[in-house]
Order: sequence, then structure tokens, then C-alpha cells
Amino acid sequence: MMEPGGNRALAGAVLVVLGLGLFALQIVGGLGDAVVLFLIGGVFVFFYFARRIYGLLIPGCILLGLGLGRVGEVGGFASGDVEPVGLGVGFLSIYLIDSIYRGRTHWWPLIPGLILTLGGIARLSADAQRLVAVGWPILLILAGLVLLAGGLGIGRRV
Repeated sequence: MMEPGGNRALAGAVLVVLGLGLFALQIVGGLGDAVVLFLIGGVFVFFYFARRIYGLLIPGCILLGLGLGRVGEVGGFASGDVEPVGLGVGFLSIYLIDSIYRGRTHWWPLIPGLILTLGGIARLSADAQRLVAVGWPILLILAGLVLLAGGLGIGRRV
């Protein structure tokens, strides 16, 4: 339950961040859209930490990941399309942040996170593409072995 005046404070904070983002667009050249993504994503993540609402972490990390991918693309840190890698890192950070902050988390962000990150890395160079082509079946085998071991009771404490 929000305190009296809490809605006004939240609306004020959102307007300040939006204004800062629009102001930053005028100052920063090619990275303006990345700044906006970072600001809006940062607001979501801030309120996740403030309110412990998992639903705020999801769009926050996705927007931060998109901003990271945009910085990599515009900043020239890598040749090729870096945005899928940034988006994948955003999904992986949902899992990581929630796991560290609350001590438990949902496993679903690992699926799109790994797919986008590995797929994006594979698109960056031919060597990385060969590594992903050979490595993903090995990851499937390892995941299957872990599931088999758990299903058969191997490794359980008595």
C-alpha cells in the first residue's frame, strides 16, 4: 500500500527522469536513444529494488540490455549487430539480479537470454559462429544429464 502522496511522488520522479532523458537527447549525439533506454530501464530497476516487485525488473533489464546493445553498435565496440547480445544480457541479468537480491528467482529468463546472447555472438564473427555451432549441442547434452541425474535421484542428500 502506498503512503498518502506516494502517487504524486512517483509521478514526479517519472517526470524528472523523462525530462532528464529528453535533455540528454539534445546533448548526446548518436547515443541519445541508448541514454533514453538506460534512463527508463534504470527507473524500472530502481523501483524493483524499492518495492520488490518482480514485474518491474523484467522491463527494466530488457531496456537496459537494449541500451547496452545500442551503445555497442553505435560506439563501434564490435563490428556487426550487437543489439541481440545486449538484449540477451538483459534477460540474463533478470535472473542474476533477482537471484542475488531475493535469494531465489525464476529460471525462464535463462532461455531467451542464452539464445539471444549466443545467437548474437555467433553473428559477430565466423569463429564465434563455429564455436556456437559446435558448443550448443554440448550444452543440450549437459542440461539433459543434469535433468537425468535429478530424475534418478543421483546427487541428492539423504
